[in-house]
Amino acid sequence: MSAGEGLNGLALKVGIYNEPVGSGIGGAENVAAVLAEAMLADGHEVEVLHRIPGLTARGLAENSGTSLEGVRLRLVDPEREPPVLVGNPLRRYEAERRRQAWLSESYDVFVAIVHRTPPFCHARLGALIVLFPGMAAPYVSLQGGVSVGEALRRPAGFVYHGYEWRRRMESYRVKTAISEFSRAWTRRRWGIDCEVVHPPVDVHFGRAEKQRAVLSVGRFALESEGHTKSQPEMVEAFRQLEEAGALRGWEYHCVGGLRDTPEHRAYFERLRAHGGVGVRLAANLGRGELKNLFERAAVFWHASGYGQDESLDPVRVEHFGISTVEAMAAGCVPVVINRGGQRELVEHGASGFLWDTLEELKGYTATLAGDAGLRARMAEAARAAAQRFSREAFAENFRRRLVPPPAAPAGRI
Repeated sequence: MSAGEGLNGLALKVGIYNEPVGSGIGGAENVAAVLAEAMLADGHEVEVLHRIPGLTARGLAENSGTSLEGVRLRLVDPEREPPVLVGNPLRRYEAERRRQAWLSESYDVFVAIVHRTPPFCHARLGALIVLFPGMAAPYVSLQGGVSVGEALRRPAGFVYHGYEWRRRMESYRVKTAISEFSRAWTRRRWGIDCEVVHPPVDVHFGRAEKQRAVLSVGRFALESEGHTKSQPEMVEAFRQLEEAGALRGWEYHCVGGLRDTPEHRAYFERLRAHGGVGVRLAANLGRGELKNLFERAAVFWHASGYGQDESLDPVRVEHFGISTVEAMAAGCVPVVINRGGQRELVEHGASGFLWDTLEELKGYTATLAGDAGLRARMAEAARAAAQRFSREAFAENFRRRLVPPPAAPAGRI
């Protein structure tokens, strides 16, 4: 099936709705941009609905490395979404169903990229991209399934929510999740099954001479922010390897985004002070600088979720792992934690290593550092494995699922 066949060869109006968790451009916006570029190339009219004041198509294109000339951006006004306060269940349902109809009713295809509850879809075809499912209602337990205590306390609300939720999900004919990990939790928390369509990753990297360098990439987040990247543990692990002589002459580049607050700057400086001779911290690098680091580094570390029980608190682990795939595409051998989506990316012992303890992280890294031939073989295996997560693969896998139903005959609703 060609890219256009999934949409019956028709020129359609497509809305791509992004419900972000933060206030800046991140992975979700990158998914929206890559999909918008692909749909535009197929000849469709494309709008991206977002909640970032000041965002422009040019800014989104530059940040995501896409071409969005012709794509329109539509800022969603949160004040246009007042809560529904209706006691009668039937009236409440109808009010909730229509509350955000203005988001989707003007489109032939409406794609919602979400963590939280998606709006009802009023387009001819609705498609979900679940990044990771948030809590749907107080009647759902953190681990999925019904919270019996909450349901018994408010039985009428429980029955109503179950009905509304089923109808809300039925308004989306295409349901996808970004990983098997997200798919499993979407089934548990939201009660729906999804197909897995991995998110798009830039896998186009040059070949540079590899240096004796370990790289990790992730925002410098505080414990209070929930999803941290475990930089202190990695800095300490490198310092110990360095002192033991296993990484003598190596460098560790720990890079990521850093918010401009006193608390975040203090955290960054504490990391810098704790590092050994070879530790290099850098914040807010440009895309070119970051790609250069990927191309030159020999080993890639990822530790997000270390010390966490993913069965109890899955939000704290990586739900996919875009930076890991980028590292693999650049021939940087991944030595990453065996949590969340990471285990779907790396074939242990072939394209990298998966670890459960910091001792394993250090052991696998020392093995790679001492065997240039092994590093070279794993680097090539990693490059090849990364290609299945390319932007082109994402666009093709998602677009071929978008087959709108025929328009209703005139005179029928």
